[in-house]
Amino acid sequence: MMRKIFILFFLTGLLIFTYSSMAQRVFGGITAGVNASQVAGDVASGYDKAGIHAGLFAYTHFTEQSVFQMELVYSQKGARMNPTEKNGYNSYLLRLNYIDIPFVYKYLYNDRLSFEGGLSYGYLLHNYEEANFSTNVGDAGFHRHAVNILVGIQYRFSDQWAASLRSTNSLYQVRDHVSGAKRFFNRGQYNDVLTFSFQYYFRQGR
Repeated sequence: MMRKIFILFFLTGLLIFTYSSMAQRVFGGITAGVNASQVAGDVASGYDKAGIHAGLFAYTHFTEQSVFQMELVYSQKGARMNPTEKNGYNSYLLRLNYIDIPFVYKYLYNDRLSFEGGLSYGYLLHNYEEANFSTNVGDAGFHRHAVNILVGIQYRFSDQWAASLRSTNSLYQVRDHVSGAKRFFNRGQYNDVLTFSFQYYFRQGR
């Protein structure tokens, strides 16, 4: 089911991008920054897991104020709980390393500020989990494919440089609850990521 969903919106995005690029110029660049992430539904809470966010993007204009953008990024997500007196000196670490392909619509508010929203597909490359410094935490059970929703804001402070803040959340659980319980929208564990990044544009193409 997840693969069918990904194929559907990937092909849709690709067709839109191809159609637009035939009539208009395509621009690109590099993005790099840091993730602050947590996993809703696990034992930890708070954006305490830092990770790398880096990749490439290409975009084209629909109108003077509308942009369609596709990205290919390596994104480290997960969760962390450091041992403290408050939590009984328990520790937890979860690393989830993805290749993400976001499909983004951007509204250019003015020459500097833009707002964005869209969907992204994620493929899980690697996962690592430990609790109280032990990796014997049972079957990981993470789904290889993920679909996310994202919103963000970007400030372009020169023709070639910009900074952005983005929130990305899982639409579907990345792992089912150990008990197998499913109740309404709470069907397992979900990635919740804040990303602060810089973008470098290869050439001017606001």
